[in-house]
Amino acid sequence: MLRPDGTLSPRVRESLHRASDRGIHVVPATGRPSIVSNDVIEALGLDGYWIFGNGAVTHHAGRDETVRCYWMDTAIAERIVVDLRAALPGVGFAFELDRSVAHEAGFTKRVPVTAPPSPAVTDILTDLPERLHKVIAFHDDYSIDELFSRVTRAVGDSAVVSYSGLPFIEIAASVVTKATALHELCVDLGVDREEVAAFGDNHNDLPMLGWAGRGFAMGNATDDARAAADHVIGRNDEDGLADAVDALVAEHD
Repeated sequence: MLRPDGTLSPRVRESLHRASDRGIHVVPATGRPSIVSNDVIEALGLDGYWIFGNGAVTHHAGRDETVRCYWMDTAIAERIVVDLRAALPGVGFAFELDRSVAHEAGFTKRVPVTAPPSPAVTDILTDLPERLHKVIAFHDDYSIDELFSRVTRAVGDSAVVSYSGLPFIEIAASVVTKATALHELCVDLGVDREEVAAFGDNHNDLPMLGWAGRGFAMGNATDDARAAADHVIGRNDEDGLADAVDALVAEHD
């Protein structure tokens, strides 16, 4: 949805509003936690459903209502941190909480636009929260692909490991994906999956692109996202999303 510089194209905004005005549910589904999404929420200006944290949170913006949350067991989060510290010396962590982030030093420079409001802690395990959405892992010595590979090996099948374009790895409870959140929302709304068009560009979009009735990968998407999609459309720097959404809306004329 966003251009390479992280801003929202006016044409993309207009096309999504046209779709919403026609009665189509426009549901942004992002890997970001809600705390660092305010710039996008304000730029888009749609008061419907939003999905944050790769599916951990479904929220209705107009009602300021959290519709659904998936929590990670604190004991699992603690074990993940201990295991990753043993496997990847120098790794740093953050915990994505309900409406805040607990974080170690080095996290804020990796977060766009809005820094977490709380100061960094020396050790993320010193004061464990009662519940959290995700463990976030970051490291200065590895590329995001290498870090993803190493974290995946260390975590195994105890959680879902993903990344979404930002320089850290996201580790969520085993049920959490964008596809899971969208499926549950569609049940709420009485929408069949065959009526869903999903757009993605990165590794964390794979389950969603495979689940939706029609999956669209951006022209600038990763190879695995392109392979998972039914169609490949224009790039994010050429308003590819707007072209595709306008074509879908035209099907209802």
